[in-house]
Amino acid sequence: MVGLFNWFNAALISVLALIVFNSAQRIAGLSVGYLVEYKIWTTGLLIGLLFVFVSKGRIWLLLPGSILIHHLAGHRLGYFRYDLGYFAYGMIAVSGDIALISLAALFKVFNAVFSSVLLEKAILFFVVFAIYDILPIPPLSGSKLFFGSRMVYAFMFTTIVVAGVLLLLDINILMAIVGSIVIGIICWLLYYIFFERKVWRGPSPKKFNPK
Repeated sequence: MVGLFNWFNAALISVLALIVFNSAQRIAGLSVGYLVEYKIWTTGLLIGLLFVFVSKGRIWLLLPGSILIHHLAGHRLGYFRYDLGYFAYGMIAVSGDIALISLAALFKVFNAVFSSVLLEKAILFFVVFAIYDILPIPPLSGSKLFFGSRMVYAFMFTTIVVAGVLLLLDINILMAIVGSIVIGIICWLLYYIFFERKVWRGPSPKKFNPK
């Protein structure tokens, strides 16, 4: 009975995370004229199960799947980028991670009022899910944003990871949110100064030669 009760709680948390995660992506996609379809990554799930059994549950490896977006021709009329774009693809994908971190912050508020072990487990799962999904591993959401814009990825990756870690600590929620954004901006700026500025040269400076 204890095992069944724990399984039910785990299933409840997992289903809630997937619903919120994919709903945010679908809403973000529809807002810019794309239809979002979620695809389970069977290989990622099997790898995660292997790590769980080998480590006896000590290592979580959450690689559930990714999204596909379909162009809604009628909804995209008038947009500057009419067809599918890498940047829009990445922002739609990462909206699910933002929703999970926001849900974790909301549950942390509830947990401060109604202390519960189930809420603590849910917060931990949401944070771990978001951090794994933002990694630049194809076909996860992080890879979509990484190929769409490295600069935006540097900010979003740092902000989500720091926000997740701070939400797991016993600190004020507002401080965790503001702190993660500030650290994200600092890391974004450092990334631009020490890497992106040197790598990205822009268009070729040579003048156009019709010959």
